[in-house]
Amino acid sequence: MDQYQIKPAPALWLDRLPDRQPSPGPAAAAPRPAGLAPDGPATAVASAAEAPSTAPGQAPATDAASPPAFAAPSLPAPPPETAAARLAREAGQRFGIRILLDGQDWGPDEASRQANIAAVISVMERLPQGVLSAVAGHPHGPLTFVSNMSGRTLDGWQPYGDFPMGFYTNSDQGAEGSHPANEVVLIPGFSDMSIGHEVLHAYHFRSAPPDRYAPALLGDEMRSFMAAAGWRQVGSDQQVLEATDGPWAALNSVYVYAGRPLTYATAAGSSVTLTPPNPLEAFAVAGSIYFTRPSGMPLPDWPEYWAWFSANLGSRVA
Repeated sequence: MDQYQIKPAPALWLDRLPDRQPSPGPAAAAPRPAGLAPDGPATAVASAAEAPSTAPGQAPATDAASPPAFAAPSLPAPPPETAAARLAREAGQRFGIRILLDGQDWGPDEASRQANIAAVISVMERLPQGVLSAVAGHPHGPLTFVSNMSGRTLDGWQPYGDFPMGFYTNSDQGAEGSHPANEVVLIPGFSDMSIGHEVLHAYHFRSAPPDRYAPALLGDEMRSFMAAAGWRQVGSDQQVLEATDGPWAALNSVYVYAGRPLTYATAAGSSVTLTPPNPLEAFAVAGSIYFTRPSGMPLPDWPEYWAWFSANLGSRVA
């Protein structure tokens, strides 16, 4: 599939940002431990000493109110909750999101699964409350996270082919057709900033209809961001709306960037220059740096970006 096709929202177009070690895994999560098979029902039988006595020629006495007693069948004990499952459950309780484990790949072993789910939690902890409320209260349902090495949505859709690809989508496709969604597809070992990037896509597409993303650029919030950061729309609003049904290149051509070079230093000291193809990507990549960069990474010297995020979304929480 053309990587610029409008469906779904743009995949993370950067390489993984190296703020933690990746934890790649097999294509599917390990099977759950099997429970014990239930024992069969045990029937209680009265002993001879307890049997009622009867006189010769007399019918045995019965107690119509006392039916034969049966022991309840024993049930298998539920499998113990893994630490990864506990983290996913607690994340749902804290942030109103869903982290799905069944049929997903969060890493090859329990330690890596815990680390990768903990990374999602760490990202959510650093985002401002307005972002958290928007993605949890999305009209398509709470933000759902899946993870695999196949670029596969919850329903099995692979819009970018059968290879590792992280992206956000507000629709999904399966055997029963297409339907609205609010979903982030991750790769095991995704960096915190990469996760934050996709969550911010979910935030600014919170009012977009399924499969339509370009209209988000025409709202007051994104117009304000573009003006502050140095983006300019060179086509009409109608051209922007028509770009929803075409390749991403058509949308990119409607915008030009005249702001500062987006160069920053990684936590390891390497210099990286970003060239976002459109304002949607600039919003997500700058926001992920501002809110979810690793502790050892200095904030780049992009004051107009940070002033806008602070004034409109809030500061980094932790």
